[in-house]
Amino acid sequence: MAVSINTQELLDRVTAVLPLSDEDLIYKGVAVGLTERIMALKKAAARLQQRYDSVQSLEQKIQAEGVSPDDHTLYTDLLEWRAISQELSQLLHIFEAL
Repeated sequence: MAVSINTQELLDRVTAVLPLSDEDLIYKGVAVGLTERIMALKKAAARLQQRYDSVQSLEQKIQAEGVSPDDHTLYTDLLEWRAISQELSQLLHIFEAL
């Protein structure tokens, strides 16, 4: 049976062994989490870029063709790409502040 350990106890145990402070460990954990998410977002953006070339190209395609009532893929992809760009911008800003 796994023993539950609270965050502070875990930090105390790790800092007793490693030459790091609680703050160092927290920053490293945040940096790793940010890096993983940034990489996932960049992969998703690259997938969309490969399909449509750019956000502007996708927007022009939507304006030219419209969005079919039966298939909202173009609009959904545009919303996803905008959300990716927004989140990526925020995460990069946080990462740069570390």
